[in-house]
Amino acid sequence: MGGSFDPVHEGHIALAQAALETFSLDEVRFMPCAQQALKEHAPAAAKDRCAMLRLALANHPQFTLDCREIYRGGKTYTYDTLMALRAEEPEATFWFIIGMDSAQSFSKWYRAEALPGLCEFILFDRPGISESTVPAVPGFKAHRLTGPLLDISSSDIRAAVAEKRLIRYAICDLEERYLRDHNLYL
Repeated sequence: MGGSFDPVHEGHIALAQAALETFSLDEVRFMPCAQQALKEHAPAAAKDRCAMLRLALANHPQFTLDCREIYRGGKTYTYDTLMALRAEEPEATFWFIIGMDSAQSFSKWYRAEALPGLCEFILFDRPGISESTVPAVPGFKAHRLTGPLLDISSSDIRAAVAEKRLIRYAICDLEERYLRDHNLYL
């Protein structure tokens, strides 16, 4: 599961748990990017995003944090990450968890046509986004993940923190304490 995780929230955790159970996965790796290729750089520093992920994943033994994209730096391409994973674990079957919102831009991803040969895709719904808006990419097929759909977004959490509104239940308590102690998103 990749993204900026700025910050990671309970919606991410619920989706990862649903994917783990529905598709009998061994683990879910959370892979924060240094900089998404199709988005601006994340407001929180990489070290802070990784620290918040560690806190949020601490009570989930089948969730792991993989910071390879942070260490690689620069713009992050799923193709490069999948190639590295396949080189390390050639016998493994990799699954990539992607939201309908990200799938809308899938045809613009670096080497998008090669990605279906490198992993299986798990596609989950996002509120207000229809599958009909996802452009066709040759070979792209996704396993649908239904429920739980928590209408939480990292951008809404950042806005709430900046406006000093309540964010309880959107992120774990330890993560909330971390972002407040480090004055993130203010």
